[in-house]
Amino acid sequence: MDSPEVADLEAAAAWRLRKLDADPTDEQSAAAARRLQRIADHLRQHHDAQLHQEYGAICNWLAESDDITDFAQLAHEYRLRIGIDAFPETGDDYLRALLDLARQTFGSP
Repeated sequence: MDSPEVADLEAAAAWRLRKLDADPTDEQSAAAARRLQRIADHLRQHHDAQLHQEYGAICNWLAESDDITDFAQLAHEYRLRIGIDAFPETGDDYLRALLDLARQTFGSP
């Protein structure tokens, strides 16, 4: 079973592909969909266990402090920007970006 992060990335890639279906000249969506799927595949196959553990811990803390909704919205907005003005190369890069967003959610450095 895939992690929620992989599912979220693949959903964003599918959204980009729907945009491409609506406008076959939308090269930005095509490139973004490829990047999103590549990141999802990397996250599924290769991952830094310590990074995953840190991400899981911070998500648990956000859930307990009722800040998870704010974080989820920030993470969603970030995924929509991947391939547009955000360019993580790997699943680990993506998780690091989510950790930064999570820290912003509760104001930690």
